[in-house]
Amino acid sequence: MDLTDKKILITGASGRLGQQVIYELNKMGIKPIIQVRKDSNTSYIDSLKLEKRVADLRNRESLPLLVKNIDYIIHTVALIDFRQDRFTQFAGINTVAAVDIFSAAKEAGVKKFVHISTVVAVGGTPRHSNAEEQRGDINLTDEAQPFNLEHLRIPYIMTKHAAETELLKLANGGSTELVIVNPSIVMAPSRTGDDRTKAQKRLKGFVVPDLRNRVNLVDIRDVARGVIAALQLGRHRERYILGGDNITARDLILAISIELGKTPHLFKFPRAFFTTVAKLSLFFSRLTGKSKISLYPDLVKLMDYDWAFSSMKARTELGYRNRSIYTSLKELLNNDFTDTFLKPLR
Repeated sequence: MDLTDKKILITGASGRLGQQVIYELNKMGIKPIIQVRKDSNTSYIDSLKLEKRVADLRNRESLPLLVKNIDYIIHTVALIDFRQDRFTQFAGINTVAAVDIFSAAKEAGVKKFVHISTVVAVGGTPRHSNAEEQRGDINLTDEAQPFNLEHLRIPYIMTKHAAETELLKLANGGSTELVIVNPSIVMAPSRTGDDRTKAQKRLKGFVVPDLRNRVNLVDIRDVARGVIAALQLGRHRERYILGGDNITARDLILAISIELGKTPHLFKFPRAFFTTVAKLSLFFSRLTGKSKISLYPDLVKLMDYDWAFSSMKARTELGYRNRSIYTSLKELLNNDFTDTFLKPLR
């Protein structure tokens, strides 16, 4: 699909993935239209002299004007957190806003709508037994797996999965095509640009948890290109996992340590230890009024699963490719993560 001269609306343009998608489109000579809120940081958007449309996606009345004369929409807006106490906010942004803007897009005759979801809306793999782990057995989750995380009652996961379910229902009729992409854990540079120092601080503790869960990490540059490929080639009412390498949390820590020239002291804590720490952290945050903590109880629940995914469908149908996570780590930890909206190629 030739995107030249097409009017492409990007929602969530102040987020890192949204800005990276804008960066990739700009490299292609395409000037997308940007949805922003009144209080959005638009410095990067302004530097590219892009058209801005101010709209709060939680306000349905503002949506018809937002999507007027738009050909394609890439919807990146999401509330990503593992707090338990803000279900209404999660639902309002992750589910209701996605449904409302897709409904407005149908009414306006938008041709294609790409919804950025997440791999946790696909599901996870319950942890292997010790014998399976020792053999190195690994089951890769793909787009066909039935969702199996409802019982966890984690607001972020519930609302992202609900958005997919409702969007697929709405896309059953009408001329607006729906494509869903599911990125895994996205690796991206921080806004400070000094990720090496940040990593050194995180590893300065005497003991680091020895976790054997498998996780899937992907470079933000590869995700952004995968999103654009989904806009061009993605099939109606299909979802595509945009992942990277599957690696154990333990091997990830070791890879980071090697790059930093450190020797980590790995210790295998019992599951109950993390549950206790998370509950105490939550208790003291409420007591002191601290709004953010590192370990929420809902995050501990995810330790019962492996998060290993296959991107074969995206490779086959979209031509999706991802670089080695070790290459991305090296660039990140040496503050050399270039070809991004933060450090563009000159």
